Amino acid sequence: MRPYAVFVAALSLSAVPVFAQSPRDVTGPWTLTPNMVLCTDLPAVARPARRIVVKGAHHLDHFRSISPGGEMVIARSADDGLEPGKRYLTGRINGDERKFPRSGEGFGDVRLTGIVTIKAVDEVNAIGHVDFACDSIEIGDFLEPYATITLPTSAAADTVAPDFTDRASLLFGAEGRVMVGQGDVVSIDRGTLHGVVAGERYAVYRDTRNGLPLIYIGELVVLSTGELTSKVMVTRASGGIEMGDLAVPRRQP
Repeated sequence: MRPYAVFVAALSLSAVPVFAQSPRDVTGPWTLTPNMVLCTDLPAVARPARRIVVKGAHHLDHFRSISPGGEMVIARSADDGLEPGKRYLTGRINGDERKFPRSGEGFGDVRLTGIVTIKAVDEVNAIGHVDFACDSIEIGDFLEPYATITLPTSAAADTVAPDFTDRASLLFGAEGRVMVGQGDVVSIDRGTLHGVVAGERYAVYRDTRNGLPLIYIGELVVLSTGELTSKVMVTRASGGIEMGDLAVPRRQP
């Protein structure tokens, strides 16, 4: 698998209208849209390859960032597949790139910054229109193919006992947050390769590492899945839920 394929695999989800919202029986009183889930930082096991990057803003001002409704110049590469009408995600590594984990040493933090549509191309450059922005889109941000997110329309029962033979770990949320609460979206280190499906529920526990039993602190529901990680919403929390807390699936062992 090419290095950037991990980024794409985590986002290659079936298409639905972008205005679709999460039903209340999945996320309770909190309303989520696909773009709200999309804007939660993406854990990546390999540094994204910058095959296609933002070269600059396409306007007369001297701003380096591009906002919704604006246009950008995109530097092309050989066989990049860019053509008018195609949509792409933009993103960048969140934080110091020198600290991005090497392969096999954990998850790096990729900040998704927006969605663009290609408007025109030539042999050297392409022009992209910013349809939506999670954050400022900046020079050097990379592009990868876009696929909309399908939010689950139903969720598993939260009365099934947790299966402690499978213990996932909480990762980070939007903007690299390592502590989240009710209504927040965060990632876990389990994906489709581990049998995770959208709508599945997880109980959250904290290991105080003092020899005493795990402490129950909350509930999660799976919103979208990648191969190695999944994005989940906190539907219940007694205090803050932190990176490293345990997520245990409510499924029959």
